[in-house]
Amino acid sequence: MRKRRKHLWTMPALLALCILAACTSEQAPEPATSADCSTVNVTTARMYEIVQQNCTNRNCHPGTGSPLNADFSTPAKLKSYISANGASWTFRVTGTGADMPQSQGYPPLPKAVRDSIACWVNKGMPD
Repeated sequence: MRKRRKHLWTMPALLALCILAACTSEQAPEPATSADCSTVNVTTARMYEIVQQNCTNRNCHPGTGSPLNADFSTPAKLKSYISANGASWTFRVTGTGADMPQSQGYPPLPKAVRDSIACWVNKGMPD
């Protein structure tokens, strides 16, 4: 009887381990359609807040040092960069395979954030 009690905990532990492995070993597929931008309220202030959190405050594009051509130190400079480098911005920031931020081990932006940024750009970067 003692032997059975000793191993009673193994089944729940094994089940929990299987569930955890299933959740972390695969990523859910991205939706096949893009976000519906007509229902998304995006503003420059909100998008700039996201850029500050993920790009300028991590010393990647603060406006000094390298890369100088990607200066996101003000909303106007961010808009100017996106206007001049739209294809690169889409590829690196909002596209399906976007990898920003890529330095210092930060994960890429979540799809919902990328979609919001893409909607803002597609709407003409409204204030």
